[in-house]
Order: sequence, then C-alpha cells, then structure tokens
Amino acid sequence: MTDTTSLKPIADLASGHTVRRYDQELAKLRGIILEMGERVVEQTQSAVRALVDREDSQAFRVLDREPQIDFLSLDADEEVFLVIARRQPTAVDLRIVLALSKIADDVERAGDKAVRIARQALELRDLGAGADLLSEALRDALRQLDDKACCMFERGIKAVATFDVALALHIFEDESSLYQASHEARKLLGEQDREGLTPRQAVCLLTTAHALERIGNHASNIAEQVIYVALGQDVRYRNREILIETLRHHGY
Repeated sequence: MTDTTSLKPIADLASGHTVRRYDQELAKLRGIILEMGERVVEQTQSAVRALVDREDSQAFRVLDREPQIDFLSLDADEEVFLVIARRQPTAVDLRIVLALSKIADDVERAGDKAVRIARQALELRDLGAGADLLSEALRDALRQLDDKACCMFERGIKAVATFDVALALHIFEDESSLYQASHEARKLLGEQDREGLTPRQAVCLLTTAHALERIGNHASNIAEQVIYVALGQDVRYRNREILIETLRHHGY
C-alpha cells in the first residue's frame, strides 16, 4: 500500500506539452467528457421531476435525449484510441488518458441511471398511479437525494476540468450525506408511504432511490480518478476518513 504521507502533485498538469497537437487532443477528450457530464445532470433532474411532479413529458425527453450521451461516449472511446495510437503516451500522460477513459465510462453509466428513473416514472403512470401517489415527505426525500447526487456529480465534472484534488475531497465528504438521504427515502417508502402502494409501485420507487445513490457513487469514482491523475496515487478501497484527513493535512 502506498504511503499517503508524501502525497504531492506529480506535475503541473496545466503546463502543457511541447507537442501542441497533443494538448489539443487531450483537451478534446476532456471536453467531450465535460459535455457528457452536463447532459447527465440535466437528464437526472428531468427524470426526477417526471417522477416526483408527474411531468410525463420530462420522462419522454430523457428517453429521447439518451442517444446523445451514448454517441458522446463513443466519441470519447474513439479519442482515447486515437491518442494512444498516435502518441503512445507514457508515465503521466498515459495516466491521464486511462483515467479519462474510466471517467467517461462512469459518466455514461450515470446517464443510464437517469434513463432508469425516467422509465420508472412512466411505469408508474402505466400502473395508474395518480399525482397523489407520493406523500409530501417522500417527495421531499427524493428531491433531497436528487440534489445531493447531482451536486456530487457536478463537482466531479468540475474536478475533471482541472484535476482538482480539493473538489474531489468534497465529493468524498459528501458521501455520508448521500447515504443518509438515500436511507431517509428508503425508510419513508418502507414504512408509512408503503401503505396504499402496490408491490410494483414500491419497486419503482425503490429503484429510483437506488439509481440516485448510484449516480453519487459514480461521482465518487470520478473523484478517485482525479486524485490518481493529480497525485499519482490509486486511492480506491482506501479508508475515506483517513484519506480525507491525510490530504487535508497536506493542504488540499
């Protein structure tokens, strides 16, 4: 296991390369990922609005726009391939390319979760669920879970723009509140709000809560890759509290 007491930036990642074309290729790849991330947040918010506020049109919009993220994901894969084939990157550059590839995958998978929520909203409609299906408490719980997941994801995308370790740490610090928000939604659904729901309706709502939690998890995965690029350390599976304390101690 790597000693995190000596964590320092491995390079000035904003300094650029002597090959200007290489910089442009990396910027293009990162730009694709940033656009994907923005679309995922928009998709997630629209999907939750469709379910909580019974705005079915928002669910259809999410489904219609899903291919846009898929096509961007294909573009990202192609850019990764081209950069590796053309430049044969090593050391820091290879770490950046591989990390961006993994980040693109997490962003695409988060987009899939937004689509899943939209499908749950439409299934509830098909099951004959009216606008009064959800109690106000459960609506608020789902909105709070949505806000927390999207906030984490937005931070993750911003962190990718500059490989910002401090933003990545904020995402780790938000994990506990994400899980708390998820727990509150599940608790409400499992107790008083379950009365009057059919088993299938309950499953739709539980699936939504799980999808939102997973979007937050994808944000955490992105944060891990940001730290990997910036500091050259693989922090997956590390104790979060110790990791946060160590990096904060080093000024991040």
